[in-house]
Amino acid sequence: MTEDQQNTPQENTENTAARDVLFYVLNSTDQQSRDRFLCQLLNKIYQQGRRCDVRFASEQDARRFELTLWNWKATSFIPHSVMHEMAAPIQLFGERLSKKCADVLINLHPDFCEDYSDYQRTIEIVDQSEFLVQKGRVRWKDYQQRQLTPTVHKIGFD
Repeated sequence: MTEDQQNTPQENTENTAARDVLFYVLNSTDQQSRDRFLCQLLNKIYQQGRRCDVRFASEQDARRFELTLWNWKATSFIPHSVMHEMAAPIQLFGERLSKKCADVLINLHPDFCEDYSDYQRTIEIVDQSEFLVQKGRVRWKDYQQRQLTPTVHKIGFD
């Protein structure tokens, strides 16, 4: 190894690997359907032994959803916390992410998350409300500008 190679930081290939971006498009417009889908998705992520950060538009939204998650299924507990108040595989955040898990990011914020590259998988959930459809299209273009082609999963469409 040359002296230049020893003094040059090595590029982390994990951070430069292609990112997995998924868009789940729901055939609904109500918050309750979106929350129910998110609970199912978080349960699946937890059952797979993965870690997940969920980015909401605000801390208030994260705390509101936490109540939904507590009441989701009496027979199924998903270990979670709001903004690292406790150690848990699922962390709920407002707009700003801290102590990122680097595994799965679910972005429920209407705006693009610049931190997506810190994660192996980024998931966007879009329902049929006009605002979220428009914001989802903008985020889709943001990923494409970064040379990423998201995979789309349509949920509830016949």
